[in-house]
Amino acid sequence: MQGKENPQRALFGTRPLDELVPDDHPLRRIRVLFDEAWFRLAPAFDTAYGEVGNVSYPPAVLLRAWLLKALYSVKSERALCEQVEFNALFRWFVGLDWDDPVMDHSTLSKNRERLFGNGAAEALLGEVCRLAEKRRLFQSDRLVVDGTLVKAWASHKSFQPKDGPPEGGSFKGKKRGNATHQSTTDPDARLFRKGKGMEAVLCHLGHALVDGASGLVRACKVTKPCGEGGSAEVKAALELAEEHTARGQTLVADRGYDCDGFVTGARALGLRAHCRAKSKGSRLDGRTTNRESYKESLACRFRVEQAFAWAKAPGRMRQTMLRGTEKVGWEMHLYCLAYNLRRMANLA
Repeated sequence: MQGKENPQRALFGTRPLDELVPDDHPLRRIRVLFDEAWFRLAPAFDTAYGEVGNVSYPPAVLLRAWLLKALYSVKSERALCEQVEFNALFRWFVGLDWDDPVMDHSTLSKNRERLFGNGAAEALLGEVCRLAEKRRLFQSDRLVVDGTLVKAWASHKSFQPKDGPPEGGSFKGKKRGNATHQSTTDPDARLFRKGKGMEAVLCHLGHALVDGASGLVRACKVTKPCGEGGSAEVKAALELAEEHTARGQTLVADRGYDCDGFVTGARALGLRAHCRAKSKGSRLDGRTTNRESYKESLACRFRVEQAFAWAKAPGRMRQTMLRGTEKVGWEMHLYCLAYNLRRMANLA
């Protein structure tokens, strides 16, 4: 017997949002992990809000909304709020009920500094890493470090002289460099090329320290590209290693880190430096490269590339829409946080 189509005139619903989400949906595991990590940090965020004024959305609701933006590759806060409005799964994940009004996109933009500034982004990622360590997901003594370019939200035409009148028309054939020019759109961006034969782009430089076994991001940061021979990457790598490693561990990197600064700096921290040796002028000799542990280290170098690939492809870190190194750093921490939660949900 053929049924009749429902005219959809019911005014009220009786099913809880929780019942609409399948029990095996990945977002269920991700929300449990996030809520457990957030429980320890929630009291610290209370001081960011006053005692009087309009009642705001809880910080956990806004942070879960940003997580959805990273996990589902939503292009903007405006598009995210539209999705939360009519998507029952998104509404459940952020913590809104059927009749709760959805936040305006400007609420997310204006609260970004409050919820990610002053070290809050680093604290969130650190708490998720503590949770991963509690679940024994950090069992490797190898940590992989690398850097990647994050294209700035600025065009080459915005790269104008610091002193003197702006250049009009075509800039082809003219000498331009970071010493004499600066972007008027994003002053923190720098003209930089990753390697020989590659184009120079206005960008920021992202760095990540990744566990060699699980692939989880231990720490990350964003800096301004500067110096020659990868000096900015080496400096950032050693800073991350100093804060998040213990003596006796192994710091793994690619060929670009095979320099005196990285090898001697890692050894000064009590770490073993295992980077892919250059064919000429390598700082590693046979006492290191002939060991079996060195070959095992090179086999796990790809772990950091997995994190970068996810942040740039499903995520939107290939070209950021934020301006300024600090704000791009917040976005980097958000995508690494989402990557860790996603990976931990799968490993669990």
